[in-house]
Amino acid sequence: MHEKNDDLALGIVKLYVEEVARLGLKRKLDLDSVINAYLYTLARLNKKSEEMKSFDKLAEEEIQEKKTETKEQVLKDFI
Repeated sequence: MHEKNDDLALGIVKLYVEEVARLGLKRKLDLDSVINAYLYTLARLNKKSEEMKSFDKLAEEEIQEKKTETKEQVLKDFI
């Protein structure tokens, strides 16, 4: 998953640098700024990946719980 995030972060930063250059928003964009943007983006993507893993786990637990419910247990929520 991290390799995919690496590529995605690189693409996002590339787009950011291209847009900054195209629009002329900054007169100077040094290497440190680009590296910081990449590392920040990568950290955010990795955090989102971890959050998604947690959501996937919770969803799987919910699915397993629903599989063991009886018809009466399901219907009592609607009555």
